Amino acid sequence: MPKIPCSLRALIGKRYFPFVTYFLTSFHITKPIDAIVDTGSPYTVLSPNEVFGSRLPIRTMRRGETVTLAGFRFFKYPINNVGMNFRTETDELFKGTLSYISALVPTKIDKKTLGDVRHIPNIIGHDFLEENKLSFYFNPCAKITYLEYQTSAN
Repeated sequence: MPKIPCSLRALIGKRYFPFVTYFLTSFHITKPIDAIVDTGSPYTVLSPNEVFGSRLPIRTMRRGETVTLAGFRFFKYPINNVGMNFRTETDELFKGTLSYISALVPTKIDKKTLGDVRHIPNIIGHDFLEENKLSFYFNPCAKITYLEYQTSAN
């Protein structure tokens, strides 16, 4: 089956975590995104840093459903109908879609909070893997990680 390579990065001490880069396309934002692959996360999200670094209308995004992540509360603002394009190991393009991606906007915006949440990464969650029928392989001991997908021929 074709593979989308991921990279491993040490984040907490010497623990390695899987990251993948994709190109996000939507009505609101179009740019390359670097994200941690987190099968424990039900949602795919854009980090506060990603949101504040874009031209998204932060003031109007501070409403609706809230979630807690890393001890902080965020508004989970939906950006609808997104495309997520990945390069495969053979340099082909895998085009994924998602009905929406959540932009994380802190419920409290001040200098201290923005400093505290700056290390929260973009996340590819369970929703994206399931909607696009992707498998995830992660062997931290061998330092191997990738996403795998079926083609119509498989």
